Amino acid sequence: MKKSLMILLVFLLLSSVFPGSILAKGNSNQQADLIFKNGEVYTVDEEKSWAEAVAVKDGEIVYVGDSEGVESFQGPETQVNDLDGNMLMPGFIDGHNHAYLKAEELFWLDLRPYSTQEEFANAIDKYLEENPGIEQLRGVYSDRSFPDLDGITPREFLDGMVSDIPAVFIENGHHTIWVNSNAIENAEVTKDTPDPPGGIIDRDETGEPNGIFHEFSAQNLIIEALPQPDFTVDEYKETVLSFQEMAAERGVTSVFVPVHYPTEPLLEALQVLDDANELTVRYDIALWADENKGLEQIETFKEKRDKYQGRMYKTNSIKIFGTGTRGRGLVWEQDVLEETVAALDKEGFRLYTHVISDLDAYHAILDAYEYALEENGARDSRHTISHTSSNGEGAIDRFKELNVIADGHPVPASFFEAGIPASTSNDYPVRDFWPLVSVEKGVQNFSSSDLDGVETMLTSHTINGANLIFAEEETGSIEVGKKADFVVLENNLFEVPVSEISETTTLMTYFEGQEVFRHASRMSASHINTLVEQFEEDGEFANHGAARSLQAHLATVDRFEQREAADKVVKHTQSFNKLLDNHQKNELISENASNILKANANSLINKWE
Repeated sequence: MKKSLMILLVFLLLSSVFPGSILAKGNSNQQADLIFKNGEVYTVDEEKSWAEAVAVKDGEIVYVGDSEGVESFQGPETQVNDLDGNMLMPGFIDGHNHAYLKAEELFWLDLRPYSTQEEFANAIDKYLEENPGIEQLRGVYSDRSFPDLDGITPREFLDGMVSDIPAVFIENGHHTIWVNSNAIENAEVTKDTPDPPGGIIDRDETGEPNGIFHEFSAQNLIIEALPQPDFTVDEYKETVLSFQEMAAERGVTSVFVPVHYPTEPLLEALQVLDDANELTVRYDIALWADENKGLEQIETFKEKRDKYQGRMYKTNSIKIFGTGTRGRGLVWEQDVLEETVAALDKEGFRLYTHVISDLDAYHAILDAYEYALEENGARDSRHTISHTSSNGEGAIDRFKELNVIADGHPVPASFFEAGIPASTSNDYPVRDFWPLVSVEKGVQNFSSSDLDGVETMLTSHTINGANLIFAEEETGSIEVGKKADFVVLENNLFEVPVSEISETTTLMTYFEGQEVFRHASRMSASHINTLVEQFEEDGEFANHGAARSLQAHLATVDRFEQREAADKVVKHTQSFNKLLDNHQKNELISENASNILKANANSLINKWE
């Protein structure tokens, strides 16, 4: 008995000395698909452990530990990545991201670079010339650069450039639109039209709408009457695929998406892409609640939740637009808000509420959450307040008492100090979509705190983000059994100066074990060849000859890479792209595989040019 006890104590002692032996779980007899070794692996597990190596099989992590231990997972077909001291950590999870608004950049006129009447007029004229026959003009502008109108109304200003079709421009914060007379008349809005609850129609001295509509209830008077109020399913499909490229470059593998208008085409697009296994980001979608419809919209939400659920996206949350901007306060009637929140909570929805206002607004939303708790009892609801700022610090005790999550850009240090599971977000496209910028900014807020700023901010952008989207059991940390969602960074964020965190390069991003981004500095012909082999194995080629012809080109590129003959590398990689186009035209390769190979080839060209 004593001998057994002594063996147990020795084992426990060794386990505490060598963290790898604690982390190294899994069946070492199975051959891994991927191995990463000789790195600085920040797991963000409960103990905030560090490791050296990770092994991945079928999209899941099967080993976390030291580099020696991972060797037993290596087989003849295992792809081995030597991290050479680079940092590997969980993929970033963005707690507030309007991914669908990438569509505005792709399909609308972008006036954000301009700031004078002449620049606006030239841009609009050029757009109309390049897009003859359009039925409406949509665009986005910056609220910080709209030109001085010299006493004329926005309506008159836009009429001077486009009068025969509706013209609607939304400011980058999405709380205000500027429209022309055609749009106003098309919507049958007049001086007798009252301001809708929660919205404001700006008017001239005669009471006529002057072309400015504030907040969503007022905006929707105009937008819902347009020939095309929303983007099409195909446009949203292109939008999502384009957004995923951005996300991968930034190391983002999951996003919470609060939708701020009613849209079915977006949900249809996500379903189509999910069915085709083309989603490389997890999407937690929050459907928009209209402050003017209260309880009557709940059945519609239930129907959409039942209809739109996928492997990589879900629609179990509701976005409550709680307040306006610039001190406009609560846009709901408090009793309607409380009844609607309680009814949604009873149906199992999570509530995610936008608050950009004073402390009273925070308490108003927390009152609604508390009312739901009293009416329905406690459950794992994870109700959230977004845009949490220092204005809400006076309500921290209520956040904690009601188990409300705080999400912000980033959340003040005081919320973390109180033990609130706060998440960090970027609010794309309103703010810059770079997680490391948010991390750096957040760390600076911890200068007088006892908490480790880097550890806290990385936690908020990974496992706390996973908790926000109810995915903490499958992602958010580097642990055996979880999905292989992670990012490889050039530097250890704990060792660089705080002011240089945002400058750290993302080298690679993986989603469920699939590489979705590789920095040009890590690009090579041999890597692209590996992708070709994988695509052929997955049935993305019509025949072996199509794959073999691409591999022959890559073998030539590889030889010139070894000689560092830059001109030859570029020339033969461009030739590879031409062959790739020809294969796609002749339907010898899938569009998805072709696009990925071309993106990697272009990255290789950029590396050597």
